[in-house]
Amino acid sequence: MIIHIIAYLVVGILSGILAGLLGIGGGIIIVPSLFFLYTFLDVGIASPMHVAVGTSLAIITVTSVVAMLLYEKRQAIFWSVFKQINIPLIIGSFLGVLVSYLLTGEILSQIFAGFALLFGAYFLFFKKVHKRHKKPEKLLSIFLGLAIGVLATMLGIGGGVIGMPLFIMLLRVPNYSLVGTAATATFITSLVGTLSYLITGFNIIDNIHSIGYIHLPSFASIGIISIFSVYFGIKLADKLHVRVLKKIFALALIATSIFMFFK
Repeated sequence: MIIHIIAYLVVGILSGILAGLLGIGGGIIIVPSLFFLYTFLDVGIASPMHVAVGTSLAIITVTSVVAMLLYEKRQAIFWSVFKQINIPLIIGSFLGVLVSYLLTGEILSQIFAGFALLFGAYFLFFKKVHKRHKKPEKLLSIFLGLAIGVLATMLGIGGGVIGMPLFIMLLRVPNYSLVGTAATATFITSLVGTLSYLITGFNIIDNIHSIGYIHLPSFASIGIISIFSVYFGIKLADKLHVRVLKKIFALALIATSIFMFFK
């Protein structure tokens, strides 16, 4: 249907721009958008929230690896942080998929709405950042990696949007490499999540045109479009004031949260 094509085009452009602009992968836009399409349009999806989350992770795996590579060319990724959190990040990503598998779609959508509201409030109101003055303890790094991984794959939004405030405040990631580091965390969590959602939903036969919890038409359409729009997001990050963009993004998150709560 033409409305599906238009919707995928818009979602792909927005998610790609966000991936390049803020390093967050665009999942915070993709999940509610796909949930809306799967719920209100006849696309043959029996478990819309789980498929929206799984498909979102597959899409942002593509966009985040492009963003990661582009930022790596600029030497704008703080790789030393991953020496502390890489293993907990991967373990947490697997745990997040397991948790989502045990939850109903309704509960999962409400959890998503709650975190969207929290992230929106953070980007809208949080101004002054107080960084730690010493290297984080090993136990704290492990906990942060697990927390980022669990929430990222459970909600289908990648690790960047969750990790960014933690990278700033607790892991002492410098400003110049913040977005690139967030994009790398997004890639790691979304890749693990994609593989996991493929496996956990493999026996779900009621989802037409899907492999596991990944809807192939959505993945292909949005993924291809978003690859090209990532580049424009990075260019926007060079030209526009990030503070203003974060405020706009925060308002979009809050609106998304309201929609998911009262859908």
